[in-house]
Amino acid sequence: MCDSVTPLEDRFTVDGQSVTTFAGVVSRLAAAHPDTTVTEVERVVLREWEAFSASRPLVVPVGVEEGAAEMLEAGASTRGR
Repeated sequence: MCDSVTPLEDRFTVDGQSVTTFAGVVSRLAAAHPDTTVTEVERVVLREWEAFSASRPLVVPVGVEEGAAEMLEAGASTRGR
């Protein structure tokens, strides 16, 4: 198994889970693997994320909540007809 590559100063905690930014991960891994394109690094990170996150997400962008609220409000108005 690989040693942790995320410096402590680049980590933060959400719902008790240590997380970091996608851009930071890609940047660090691209620097550590200069013979690999950034696109390939992103693809590998996304594939690993999908394998890791097969369950309920820990965090979502605020826009997801806003979009869901709009969809639920629209659905409620059509059901009330």
